[in-house]
Amino acid sequence: MVSGDFNQDGWPDLYVANDAMPNHLWINQGDGSFVEDALMLGTAVNSQGQPEASMGVVAGDIDGDGDEDLFMTHLREETNTLYVNDGDGGFRDRSIASSLAAASRGFTGFGTALVDFDLDGWLDIVVVNGAVRAVQSETQRQQAFPYGQPNQLFHNQDGRYIEISDQVPALAFAETSRGLAAGDIDNDGDPDLLIANNHGPARLLLNTAQDRRWFGLRLLERSGRDAIGAAVTMRLADGRTLMRRVRVDGSYLSASDPRLLFGLAENNASGELVITWPDGSCEYRTGLAVNQYHQITQGEENTAGQNCNGED
Repeated sequence: MVSGDFNQDGWPDLYVANDAMPNHLWINQGDGSFVEDALMLGTAVNSQGQPEASMGVVAGDIDGDGDEDLFMTHLREETNTLYVNDGDGGFRDRSIASSLAAASRGFTGFGTALVDFDLDGWLDIVVVNGAVRAVQSETQRQQAFPYGQPNQLFHNQDGRYIEISDQVPALAFAETSRGLAAGDIDNDGDPDLLIANNHGPARLLLNTAQDRRWFGLRLLERSGRDAIGAAVTMRLADGRTLMRRVRVDGSYLSASDPRLLFGLAENNASGELVITWPDGSCEYRTGLAVNQYHQITQGEENTAGQNCNGED
């Protein structure tokens, strides 16, 4: 499952991916109750009206329009699914239009992550694969555990996802991958990956290929705990707005780095930050240096307590 404010009403909603049954989208009513509305909102089944295996699931602003979209992984002969948010909490299955469908049909996906691996400001998709039924080619090679499949990286190019797995040799291992966690292990400003495999070693993939500007952020509540659910928008000098949410959920049986990492491409400055805390209050920051991490605790400046509409 994964959480997110999918209808942008200020309350966290819950998306539950179910195995071979329609998925659930629980919409927070703001009074302690939830209403399940996945079918009406377009996320219960795929565009053919079929439920799928739904192993891994992740949420994030894939198309750069400020709302949260959904991506999930499925069994071989199904296709991984991209649900794009229409801005009002409804979704459309854009798996085929985004070029993700055909590339995933021959694989069984489990863990998945949205990471801006090349720091261009657009979220890319990583999927780790491993069969649940014996792979014929592995059986013919007399492998003791014949479920291995290579993993995949999809580069976001203006809303279309181009597979570039062949450019990352470490993804080519035919292993039975299950868990995938993402985070900046070496604190150098780009996302790294940790892959957990059945019947095999864990793989730590360090990202060393990028030389672009970046901005890192760790948000803490007043208690000192990570501000899970807080959202940050950053307005860049080139006119783009990036949105990221503090989360560790999603993927498959994995927890990721709660810090936010913004790829700035060629922008020299971080731009204005708008931080929306889990309690609905907002803070604004400007002038923070790039190419480093910053830690911000809720309420440590006098902008704390201001509502997102500008009222006290």
